[in-house]
Formats: sequence, structure tokens, C-alpha cells
Amino acid sequence: MLLKISKKSDIKTLLTNARLFLLDNNISNKSQLLEIKIIISELIYNIQKHTPKGYVKLEFTSNNILSIEATDQGEGIDDINLALQDGYSTKGTLGLGFASIFRLSDEVEVETSEKGTTIKIKKRI
Repeated sequence: MLLKISKKSDIKTLLTNARLFLLDNNISNKSQLLEIKIIISELIYNIQKHTPKGYVKLEFTSNNILSIEATDQGEGIDDINLALQDGYSTKGTLGLGFASIFRLSDEVEVETSEKGTTIKIKKRI
């Protein structure tokens, strides 16, 4: 499933579509569902806050892994280690989202440059 983010008004629909995708793929464990929803919503909100547009792609692999890939066209992340600290924000928010993505995921890979950022996540189901 591809969730394209281009304006703030897209967010509610995108989160609903992501939730339906998870339920359609038999993610019924409430704790797991909540963790995945937090990851997806933080990725979508970060793209909307920091860039003109981007997308989040969701797909299941054959070995019970949810693959989540978020790509944006922003200016990149200057210091990933700093961004992972709770309370760090460049936009005046609480600064908890980026670190939460890492805590709730099984694997995370970040590629960032002045042309944008791609975050690849693996979550065991």
C-alpha cells in the first residue's frame, strides 16, 4: 500500500487507510496494532511537518514482517543521533516521535541527504 502525503488535510484519510490495510492483513493483536499505528502516524506527521511531500509504503514479506518505507523530499536530517534524543525538535513540537519510531521497530535504516530522507523499517508480526 502506498500512502502519498502532499498536504495536511491528507493525514486523517491516510491514517484510516493504513489502519484498514493492517486489519485486512489480519493484524488483530491490539498492542501490535497500536505500535504499528504509532510508527506510521509519526512517519506521516514528520513528512508533513518537514517537507513539501513524500510517501509511506507498507507491505508484508513472506516471513511475517511488515516492511515500512517512508521517503520525503526535505532537506535531510543534520544529526540523526541528536534527532533520536527525546525532547529534540526543530519545529517546536514535543520531540518524541522520531525516537519512538526507533523504539517500536525491530530494524530501522536511515538514508538522508540534502535532497531528502528515506527511513526503512522492519516490524515482526
